[in-house]
Amino acid sequence: MEEKIQINDLPLEIFIEILIKIDGISVGKCRRVCKRWRDSIDGSDQIWHEMCRKEFKYSSQIAKRKAGNDCRWYHVYKNLKLWLNITKYDKKVREFYKFSLHDKSHVLEIDYGVLPLKDARGVVFYDVSTLKYIPVAISDVTCSKIANNDNITVVLTKSGLYVQKCVDSNNTTEEFFKADNFVLAGDELYYYKSRDVYKCDLTSTNLSSNLVIHCNYSIKEIQYCDKILHLFTTCGRIINITKDNISEKLINCPIEWVKHLRNIYAINDRNFVCYSRHIFKLDTDLYHHLYLEFPPITALFFYADIVLIATRAGELLLYRLSSQKTGRMSRPIFETLTIFPEGKFAVQLDVCERKNGPLIVASTFFEIILVEYNFFPHEEESKCSFPLNKISMYKRLLRLKDRLQST
Repeated sequence: MEEKIQINDLPLEIFIEILIKIDGISVGKCRRVCKRWRDSIDGSDQIWHEMCRKEFKYSSQIAKRKAGNDCRWYHVYKNLKLWLNITKYDKKVREFYKFSLHDKSHVLEIDYGVLPLKDARGVVFYDVSTLKYIPVAISDVTCSKIANNDNITVVLTKSGLYVQKCVDSNNTTEEFFKADNFVLAGDELYYYKSRDVYKCDLTSTNLSSNLVIHCNYSIKEIQYCDKILHLFTTCGRIINITKDNISEKLINCPIEWVKHLRNIYAINDRNFVCYSRHIFKLDTDLYHHLYLEFPPITALFFYADIVLIATRAGELLLYRLSSQKTGRMSRPIFETLTIFPEGKFAVQLDVCERKNGPLIVASTFFEIILVEYNFFPHEEESKCSFPLNKISMYKRLLRLKDRLQST
């Protein structure tokens, strides 16, 4: 007769493999069985990464890229789960930063747990987890985009693209490319100049780039997702590039409306939002929404399963894809998160998950307003101004500061 093995006697690796096969709610129940189970589950980011992949495939990717190493997949999953009921939670709305210059692009995209702010002096940086100032600044006022990972920092300015690897390496650690825009995808960098698209292997010793494609159309946006490079063109086409194939398709929208869709926020060729003053077009794997009389949008953040929208009336609205009604005469359904004070309205929106809840960053023409949610008060953010996982990034930023000052 075979001897029965108790579940607590299983090797940790097998226990984790079992948990990966079930859903997130069941994993949450397993956490409450005993301290040993809770510690094993909380200590395995692999479990929560898989839960995110199953339930929040694209929003979790966005959240992790923005939070960097400040949040584990465990925190990302918990936060995204509570976005379903975010209007039931208290929030704190406060002014964070005042600018001397009237501008509609004060905020560069949050990335790797860093909030870059652009003023007349250039770009300054804040750690999202602590909201403390990072003592390095880039003086180039034309800087428009910054991306990081554990090994690379990339800065886009009007003159071009500055690439900076680990400053302590003996190999080539820096390069410059003429570029209009870029996307950082792990160990690969894709960028375009005019209609020419290039790829740079960031693991190579010389950081050279190779031409991927000459596009027949003007490029509006570039994204990389699931090993596919996506080019969105100004004429409403989407070019999909894989290792072995190049395909092309039109945005599913009447051609006469395409020229009016001036703004686009994309994850891939199947999940994107594009809009103009009144036309709103949203495509995802599950939903396809088109409105010809959408309320005027002053800022938008596409979070895969939801869309944050700012209006000129100072509203910050939540557009939940699953809550919308279908039909030609249907009107969009919104949930109001907050109304900004004193007639202010957002012209930029961004979101970054923190251990205790999401941080919404809203930029007006003159200030930064923060909307902070505290889903998990017991989750304390790091009090350290220089967490170890960011020291290498700080060194790269310091080197980039010197490079930009010398040009």
